[in-house]
Amino acid sequence: MTPEILSLARYLASSRAEFTLSEMNLYLSRKYDEKELYESLKPHLYDLSLFCDARYKCTKLANQPLPADESIIRELEGMFKTPRLPARVEKLVESYIERSCGKDWHTGRKADLIRENIVKQKEEYWKGKSQYPRIRIISYLLYHFPVYFCQYQYLLLDLLRSGLLTTKMSILDAGAGPGTITLSTIDFLRKLLEVYSKKNIDVKLSIKIGAVEQEAENINCYKELASSYLSDLKLDNANITMAEPVSAPLETVKLPEDYDLIVFSNVLAEMDMPPEQRADVVERVASASKNPTIIIIEPADLVNSTALRVTQHALIRKGFNIFSPCTLIWGIGCTGGNCWSFEEPGSIQVPGFMKKIARTGEPYRYINTDMKFSSVILRRDGITKHAYRAKGKFARLANLKKHVGKRVNVAVSVMSGNLGDEKTFVFKVCDATTSVPCYAVLPAYHMNDNNKAIFDAGYGGIIEISGTLIRENRAFSSYNLLITRNTAVRIVN
Repeated sequence: MTPEILSLARYLASSRAEFTLSEMNLYLSRKYDEKELYESLKPHLYDLSLFCDARYKCTKLANQPLPADESIIRELEGMFKTPRLPARVEKLVESYIERSCGKDWHTGRKADLIRENIVKQKEEYWKGKSQYPRIRIISYLLYHFPVYFCQYQYLLLDLLRSGLLTTKMSILDAGAGPGTITLSTIDFLRKLLEVYSKKNIDVKLSIKIGAVEQEAENINCYKELASSYLSDLKLDNANITMAEPVSAPLETVKLPEDYDLIVFSNVLAEMDMPPEQRADVVERVASASKNPTIIIIEPADLVNSTALRVTQHALIRKGFNIFSPCTLIWGIGCTGGNCWSFEEPGSIQVPGFMKKIARTGEPYRYINTDMKFSSVILRRDGITKHAYRAKGKFARLANLKKHVGKRVNVAVSVMSGNLGDEKTFVFKVCDATTSVPCYAVLPAYHMNDNNKAIFDAGYGGIIEISGTLIRENRAFSSYNLLITRNTAVRIVN
């Protein structure tokens, strides 16, 4: 592209509310086809704050929160009730596997080798030592990719619901691997635009996606999958551009750009450093961004989940604040020690390629459908998902030792799904005042209209529990908050 084209586009964008690309030929030293002009300007549309539609009409794009009224959220939630990979993504992944391993990848010795690597990769990952030779990328795509792709969209839905997704956004996929987060983001926007179209809501998007990845094989896979999916979609109301991935380790990468959303998905736990030092990596990556939303996602096992909370609190000491899932109900923060908390939205439908690799005597070893993860969303501006603060009529969880055997009122966040069974429902709860685990326990025979709201609170939701009986569980060094038929539960935020 000539400097003349960009300079003219910059002038028109600053002086007009709208213009057509054909009009540019009135001022240029030579004439260009509209498509030529569009392709030349496409990588710059985000920085120009322009949206250009299929008729090559360009309009100034106002940056504002994406519409997210109750009907829109309900529609999206309906889509997520049976989460699965989009058919096009599933086909792209399987085609990549075929080109890498041959059409017979799921039979014979090739399949045995992939299965061996799936098992090895799982073992390495839990130990925080994941590696990515080519066969490991295939194993990752077959086993981890589908769940990570689907579960991330629940966090994007939370950001949408909270007003943190806007019409113009720059997004960084930090430690991108083969492009899981980038693909999931593009697909979420596709779903969202479908909902807007169905409801006759005219919303135009300008999205720029960047990525950092160290391994060359991952970068090649990222570019192939994400670029192919994006080019296939033909989104009329979205200009989505993907920058060339930065090939560098997250520990040393230099990123001068300002990002609105930075995502670390299942990458910090792989680093060979203490959880506190991982906060230095996050701070470094986000250093050039003025006010980013940062999402960190890690596995839900005890070691990685508790490590995430340590990293989270190290970031708080560096000036970040928790947006969710934790709420400082009493206006003070916990130390993050001994905190095991995770979200469990459900299971995804098994992709066809996963079924193929699981055709063996022990299929369960190669089927991965459970969405179960730990996460935190951070900001720098003090904004939180819930602004609720408890007042004097409630007991702090830090003081439960004084109330053992008594009925008290508490205000808490629900920090898990049901950890019990159909006879006894158990939910982890927290108010950020104690590192001692606390659980709300509701026997099924005590459930009634006054206390069943605990099921509707959602992960990170805040409830007031009136008249809960405090019991100490010395065997597990924890406290149980017994909810009986005389206990009232109310959702407050």
